[in-house]
Amino acid sequence: MKMKSACLAVAMIISMTTFAQNNFLDTSTWTLGTGSVLGFNKNGDTSENVREMGINPHGENTVLWKAVPDAVSGPDGGWNGSYYDIDHTKTYRFTVWVKKTNSTNGTTYFGLYSRDAGGSHSTLKLDGTAKSNAYFWSGDLPQLDKWYLLVGFVHGSSYMGTSTTGGIYDGDTGVKVLNANLDFKFSTAAARLLHRTYLFYNTNTDNRQFFWGPTIYEVNNLEPTIQELIDGPNNNNNSGTSVWTENGDTASYDGFVAVGTTSVPAGYQLAVEGKVRAREMRVDQDTWPDYVFNKEYDLSSLKELKIHIQEKGHLPKIPSAKEVEAHGIELGEMNKLLLEKIEELTLHLIQLSEEVDQLKEDLN
Repeated sequence: MKMKSACLAVAMIISMTTFAQNNFLDTSTWTLGTGSVLGFNKNGDTSENVREMGINPHGENTVLWKAVPDAVSGPDGGWNGSYYDIDHTKTYRFTVWVKKTNSTNGTTYFGLYSRDAGGSHSTLKLDGTAKSNAYFWSGDLPQLDKWYLLVGFVHGSSYMGTSTTGGIYDGDTGVKVLNANLDFKFSTAAARLLHRTYLFYNTNTDNRQFFWGPTIYEVNNLEPTIQELIDGPNNNNNSGTSVWTENGDTASYDGFVAVGTTSVPAGYQLAVEGKVRAREMRVDQDTWPDYVFNKEYDLSSLKELKIHIQEKGHLPKIPSAKEVEAHGIELGEMNKLLLEKIEELTLHLIQLSEEVDQLKEDLN
């Protein structure tokens, strides 16, 4: 009966996972060693950036990024992430776990860079003024030897709010203990962004600062909540114990399932390290691209598409090969986008057909 229940639960959870979205940042590149790795460019010297096994905020033994400062006042560890393509009309949430030990000497920084297609800074304060060196927060964490979740938001270019929503959360209680200094928003030219977090100006060589679990998520109700990030991937109920329940022929499981791996990323119920085979899979969708056929739909011209392809190397809204390689695709969202492009192509073909018919008529 347990095997039957497990199979039913896995099938049920597979259908649920299509609603989640991928973290832009891929920390699977965090191999044991020093210096930079793919997606994370070291801040400071190679010797000041160490990746080693340690205990993360959820009590798991995993790879941590450790800042090991020298006696020189300057960059002492952390990273500048790689740039990722974004939509300037949308909001993105940044997070990272940080723990500092020994003393408060030095300063912790947590921020971003966003740039336009030409490489110029495109981050704005909420009042609309430019901010080239954008930090959500910098300073000293409330306590030493304690994990904190740092959270910051970059809002869409049309955002008109003035309130700060980011902050620093106690990893034990989940309570916001500090507000972030700033939220930001994009200029209308913003096209790319990166995640960055540092230890700077630390001259105490006995100090250490640990980083873990950095994320960038688009804010669209598919991202894991802040509480889910704090609780961790294997703590999804109040008792801390996963429970099987049965109702007639239906078996359900309120825990997380890992197949071929030992952990489930935050925001997901199922992780499979390997291939999954099914005869059929259904992905529910709340919207479908029939909106393309509305008279009000803003259909890009073929000339505009040509320019976009020449500049970006892929169709509008479609992720680049680099993004897919790093983050995979969401099946439901990708099928929707592909149908949208097919419907746009159909409209272009209809227009071209009408133009050809008109030319034939003129020639006759």
